[in-house]
Amino acid sequence: MDILKRKRTSKCTSGALVYEYFLSDPIDSAFIALLGGFGSVEKRELGGLLMFTFQKDDCFTLKGILDDVLFYATYQRSYSKVAEKFIDNFITSYNISKAKSEDIIFTSTSG
Repeated sequence: MDILKRKRTSKCTSGALVYEYFLSDPIDSAFIALLGGFGSVEKRELGGLLMFTFQKDDCFTLKGILDDVLFYATYQRSYSKVAEKFIDNFITSYNISKAKSEDIIFTSTSG
């Protein structure tokens, strides 16, 4: 999974910035589960869609939908470097985790 595009979409009345992140692959349940190890994740179902909100301390939030290639990040300008670095590192961690999981599946089926 890679970030294909990052686009600022709006500025909240609180001064927080909102960015759209477009991914090369859809968000899966492993992505959401891994987020839970780094902060709080709230999930809710709406009309058959599983939506999630991730909160990292009081620094930033990520919001998205399972099986979508887009998520939103909201943060104050003062936290922009922290948020961007977290997102980049998280995607790297997710890719490593996914590769290990696929390797385990491949190894056990090719045995």
